Amino acid sequence: MAGTEQYSEEFLHQSKQGLINTVSSVFIALEVFCVSLRFLAKWVGRLKLGWDDAFMILGLILCIADAACTMADVKYGGIGLHEARVVQIDPHMMVNWGKFIIIIPLFYFSTVVPPKLAILHLYLSIFTEKRLRNICYATGVVIVCNWVAVIIAGLLSCRPLSYFWTGQGVCINIDAWLRWGGFANILTDVVMLILPMPVVWRLHASTRLKLGIFVTFLLGSLGLVSSIIRFWEFYVTDAEGDRTWAAATLVIWAVIEGGIYLIAACLPIYRPLTKLLWRRVCTNRGHTVESNPSKGASGGSRGSKIRPTYELKPQWRESLMDEEDCLRLVTLGSHRQSEIAPPGKIVVDHQFSVD
Repeated sequence: MAGTEQYSEEFLHQSKQGLINTVSSVFIALEVFCVSLRFLAKWVGRLKLGWDDAFMILGLILCIADAACTMADVKYGGIGLHEARVVQIDPHMMVNWGKFIIIIPLFYFSTVVPPKLAILHLYLSIFTEKRLRNICYATGVVIVCNWVAVIIAGLLSCRPLSYFWTGQGVCINIDAWLRWGGFANILTDVVMLILPMPVVWRLHASTRLKLGIFVTFLLGSLGLVSSIIRFWEFYVTDAEGDRTWAAATLVIWAVIEGGIYLIAACLPIYRPLTKLLWRRVCTNRGHTVESNPSKGASGGSRGSKIRPTYELKPQWRESLMDEEDCLRLVTLGSHRQSEIAPPGKIVVDHQFSVD
């Protein structure tokens, strides 16, 4: 990096640090909220906790750690400023930047693994066909093996690792490591997107229900979009040029990609919560008043008021009691055992799940 006298004041005072801190803070808040909402949805739907929930908690910890390290790099490593400006402020900040640039990619490559394993766990709880289950297991093995290979390559990328801040030693092509280390995410995402489609299509259900399930699985694959954008940004950015400036774009997309994977893995589990909200909306807005004329004619005092009963309109009732998917994302509309059937009504309590 040339001396600061070769750069204009406008160039030296350019900064992406505010953007980095904003993106990191927003995604920490979104991640905590979405994972908390996931557990609330499971409680509402009376769904048991499983390995997928452990994966999501691990993913949340890794995403928060990644974003926290990124914000610490802004403060102590000067990321988001031009390298010439960082050297001008404090040359020792480049040492801090070099240490963070080892830690942050390792967190980033780790953040995408637990959410994808959580989605695969969901598939395994649904699929009964041996071929599809084997594909799920094979995809999980590819995800884990790619993660292990990338982490090992990162730890051995430079000998010694102090090359990142001293420039002394030998090092692999860092740009290639960053670009291609996450390429397997795109391939496995495509497999995970296509995998449930034949199963859904063969369901003996209405087109409306099938489309609803398709959308549910598409929501779980939103990470594919962020992964493609991240790959492109890493491909066109030279991480070895103006290092602290170039790294700003890379860490922003690393935080976004990991966060979107985590959030997308939460979305398919929200159905019990949305069903609860849907019922409340229907109950509050979609009712009609029915009076019972037989009571007024034969029983009761002359001045007594007839207490109206409320029934959902047919179109709302059909939406609630219509066929539901059997993928454990929702439960059939039913009364709890503790509820007592109103006079003159027959209540059938039914519940099933597919393991």
